[in-house]
Amino acid sequence: MPMKMEIDLEEDVGFYEQTIFSQVSKEADNLENADIPETSAHEAEHVEPVGLDEKFSISDIYVNEKEAYEAYRSYGYNLSFSVRKDHHSYWPNSRNLKSKDFVCSKAGFKKLPDLNIQRKYRRSDTRTGCPSMVRFTVDEAGYWKVKKFIENHNHDLPRPEDRHLLRSCRNMCDEKAFVLKAMIDAGIRTIDAFSFLADEVGGVENIGFTRRDAYNFIQKIKRAKIELGDTNILIELFKERQFNDNMFSWDV
Repeated sequence: MPMKMEIDLEEDVGFYEQTIFSQVSKEADNLENADIPETSAHEAEHVEPVGLDEKFSISDIYVNEKEAYEAYRSYGYNLSFSVRKDHHSYWPNSRNLKSKDFVCSKAGFKKLPDLNIQRKYRRSDTRTGCPSMVRFTVDEAGYWKVKKFIENHNHDLPRPEDRHLLRSCRNMCDEKAFVLKAMIDAGIRTIDAFSFLADEVGGVENIGFTRRDAYNFIQKIKRAKIELGDTNILIELFKERQFNDNMFSWDV
């Protein structure tokens, strides 16, 4: 999908106002360069992609960072590329944002690894230095406006049928998280609960997260319960030991 377009709105705003993803883990690695953290399944509210327009409106104004990010994220979903947050700047003598960049997940390059450190596995670097990005400026009233927009990518984009695997397109909404947890608590296997949710929305491509995200979400809940239980049990054990043995002492 060749795209060659770079816009700097400071030069000619009026002219350009008319212009406008059985091996899930392996596929995800090929699609983007980002580790999938175990907490990724429930960190933010999932907002369904809006519309199928493959153009990004450079004239729209947004009231906050979430609105601006969702607009570019939806644009990335429609074109089948993952986005991430990048550089930002602040107004002088304040912590109020002055500008913020959102870029393609393949933008830039990772730092060269220290080969002296022995590791069993190193994730391959799939970044390509992709130039695709959008820069928003934030005025003193807090309104977000597009200052710079680069549309072209220097890499192949995933197929539309694979775009639901892209990192920025995967998040578990509260409703689905509640149903998933309730089914697990009822004794239903995670894979069966995931399959049920996928059937309810017409396929895994519409569910908003992957099987791996579902497993990570459930494991996070289980670990929290185990850690809390183990801590309390250990404290009670120490208290009992100290009561029976005057030579034993402990502290938290």
